[in-house]
Amino acid sequence: MQWEYLVVFIPDSRVAQADPETDSHLDADTYTDKLSMYGEAGWELVSFEWTADGAKCAFKRPRK
Repeated sequence: MQWEYLVVFIPDSRVAQADPETDSHLDADTYTDKLSMYGEAGWELVSFEWTADGAKCAFKRPRK
């Protein structure tokens, strides 16, 4: 089976950076919604890495 890959960056809204008392990953719903959107399109999340400005995600799915 051959795979195709997709790497995307999901940016933070910077809400947390304006207030140091706020959880730095306050936008969890935004990430969940984006990841679900890719999942519905047939992409499987294979890597997720927090960065200073958001998250880097890698997906794969069978090549058609």
